[in-house]
Amino acid sequence: MSTVTPTSKSSQTPQFASHIARIRKEFFSRDSRRWPIFADPALADIIHFRGSHLPPDDRLAAYPNGMTEHEELLQDQTIPEVGRPLSEVNRRLVFVGALSKCWEDPASVENVVTTPCDAAIQGAAIGILANPNLVYSEYAGMAEELERVVVRQIANLVGYDPNVATGVFTQGGTFCNLYGYLFGIRKAMPQSLHLGLEYGQDYRMINSQGGHYSNTTNLSLLGVNISKKTIRIKLTQASNIDLKDLEDQLTACFRLGCIVPTIMLTMGTTDTFAVDQVKPVRELADRLAKKFSIAQPHIHVDSAVGWPLIFFLDYDFDKNPLHILPQTLEGLRKNVDRFRELKYADSFTVDFQKWGYVPYTSSLVMVKDRASMQALEHDPENFSYFEKDVQGQTHLQSTIECSRGAAGLFGAYAALNSLGKQGYQVLIAHGLQNADYLRRRLEKTRGAIVVAPENCGPSVGFRVYDPARIADPAAELAIEKQSTGTDDGRKRLAENTAYHRRVFVERGKVGLYTNWIQYVTHSDYDEQGQWVPIPGEKAVFMNPHTQQTHIDQFLARIHG
Repeated sequence: MSTVTPTSKSSQTPQFASHIARIRKEFFSRDSRRWPIFADPALADIIHFRGSHLPPDDRLAAYPNGMTEHEELLQDQTIPEVGRPLSEVNRRLVFVGALSKCWEDPASVENVVTTPCDAAIQGAAIGILANPNLVYSEYAGMAEELERVVVRQIANLVGYDPNVATGVFTQGGTFCNLYGYLFGIRKAMPQSLHLGLEYGQDYRMINSQGGHYSNTTNLSLLGVNISKKTIRIKLTQASNIDLKDLEDQLTACFRLGCIVPTIMLTMGTTDTFAVDQVKPVRELADRLAKKFSIAQPHIHVDSAVGWPLIFFLDYDFDKNPLHILPQTLEGLRKNVDRFRELKYADSFTVDFQKWGYVPYTSSLVMVKDRASMQALEHDPENFSYFEKDVQGQTHLQSTIECSRGAAGLFGAYAALNSLGKQGYQVLIAHGLQNADYLRRRLEKTRGAIVVAPENCGPSVGFRVYDPARIADPAAELAIEKQSTGTDDGRKRLAENTAYHRRVFVERGKVGLYTNWIQYVTHSDYDEQGQWVPIPGEKAVFMNPHTQQTHIDQFLARIHG
């Protein structure tokens, strides 16, 4: 057993500190001696200015001739007849790049986004230079094989059979989830390819009330009548899917002969990192489908945020070689047990552009059985200007896109194979330890309450109350959850929220750049199953540069 002494005064052990320091130095330093791409003068200028880590509101004034550059940018509206000098074009691009969102700032913890690692930036640049189109073998060349390499690597990591699984790099997690819906629709309703969704059997799409908004916007894009054809499953107190409600809804659908093409789960929600169970859903869906002799639902998991936890599937939690703090290790083990079930999903979303430290956009939809891709195939005559004898070598006829750029693929390969499993383990554990440190400190902070503290992920959602009025924040949140259906309850919630919002605005960007969200938790369900969103604040710890001192600075000003 590893001997690691837990303490609320530290977010990491000395041994772990050496691990994350090495990762920062080797993969997040923008060091041109190690990564020659950063020696480019334009990139060097951007890196130098962003390295000042100025607060967002101070950056424009601090930039040389920043106000003039900004005004010229606002007035720029025509393409010149004769090309501008390269120096002028570069000056404009450097200005915009330097003043774009600075994710490498240690204070940047607003959302499930972080700074890409040096290796991934260089890899993505190579992909841009090569410019393959992954949609078609002849346009992709060797890049097609690189995509298959990454798919096999992720398949082996999660527990898919790499000889049966497949995958497609696409433009963001929303497209990955769109594929998840399409797999179910095309398999359960094959005639929908030509005749649309309203032909044939009645159907319902199922997702969770805690899922990403793309779970709904994708349905709208597909032409689904959201109010009548979608069932949103209730949440537990931990904000993951309620298995009892899911069973009731599935049973009701199947008993009426209504098919459920896709069940959309989430492993790692954006705001509170709730993790749905997959194996019980798989077993439930299969059991009920057999009982009612109806098509099995396709189970897609939106794991865009949480997927990197699969790097810990074979971690030795007893020996704990990275010397992760015990409290973090316990929560990590719990979540990893959930992620062992990801292999039971028919498909899942991988966003390298989030906790994978790869530049936008780099997303992969993983598919357990390549036969699922066949259900998406369009008629060959629609692809008349492609050689028939090579059409079947890629997923040309099955993909949503007609163009699939490879910068995300090259960046992902570079990150995966430069950082390796251990590098990712260090980065993930670093974020989780910071998140746990904030949770522990918030528990001892007057007027503060952590929402869903049992969700031991990188996202920390919380509410802040006026300590002069509210002595027990936990009791106050419980009252808010129970009484939002009354006028007094709504008034109470509004007053508390107004205080939190005011101190959030007055506090500004100190220590951490947190984010205000309109739905950090929700009220209890009423008799009609209705609920009210409760606003709050969140910090998401994926940034490798964030340290304990930044969290301490934030907490010192939490009430403004």
